[in-house]
Amino acid sequence: MRLLMILLPALLTAAAAEAQSISVNKGQWHVTQDVYYEASADGEPLDFPAEHSAVDECWMLDEEVMIDASMVEMFEGCSATDVNSREFGLDIGMICDFDGLEVDGAAQFSVSHGKDSFVAQIYLQSIARAPVDFQSHIVMIGHRTGTCQAPG
Repeated sequence: MRLLMILLPALLTAAAAEAQSISVNKGQWHVTQDVYYEASADGEPLDFPAEHSAVDECWMLDEEVMIDASMVEMFEGCSATDVNSREFGLDIGMICDFDGLEVDGAAQFSVSHGKDSFVAQIYLQSIARAPVDFQSHIVMIGHRTGTCQAPG
């Protein structure tokens, strides 16, 4: 889902909600994303190849390094159902309506102790199994690679 990589900076720039949140350090970040699909329509398998992408970005604003439940709303048609925080992580339940395809799932974020890396896993599955059965698993891994470079 190339859309998710385009939305990643927007997801990380979401304003902090009043609910629980975690953050990573400011600086230059390298983030990879892998997306896996399983889908069928009327019992017939649909072929959706796995996708891989990577991005290098400078995150310097507080809003760019904050992870909270408002991030779910950046996916059009999605809303958070609950939030559970852990010492170095955040689990966000979610429900979405993608043009009539209702899915639910969870976004799970874990941040390293030093806040210089994170792992995010997003699981989505269709609620009504017929006629479309859909599941996706998205894995994002980010590493802070240093300070931001001045444009030159």
